[in-house]
Amino acid sequence: MDVYVVYLFVATATPLFLWQDHRKLAMIQIPFIAILWGFVGFYLAGALNAEMHLLFNILFVTNVVFAHVAAFKIYAIPFIRREREKRMAALTKPE
Repeated sequence: MDVYVVYLFVATATPLFLWQDHRKLAMIQIPFIAILWGFVGFYLAGALNAEMHLLFNILFVTNVVFAHVAAFKIYAIPFIRREREKRMAALTKPE
């Protein structure tokens, strides 16, 4: 559970970093984070049964996948575009 809580703190801060440039991604992630914090409350209260654990793990994995897709969209796609533009400019550059 300690690794999960550390991840949850990082995930909670993520929309703050996304807010300026990628507001839509931040808004999509906020409900997932709120639900995951709710599960922490259920866990601490000892109210998680097998189905709740399953749902908890599904939401956690979904949030991790979303974070990786968002990171790819924010960092990798612009990098790939810049490199492609450099390559195309080098190919079309008159000698």
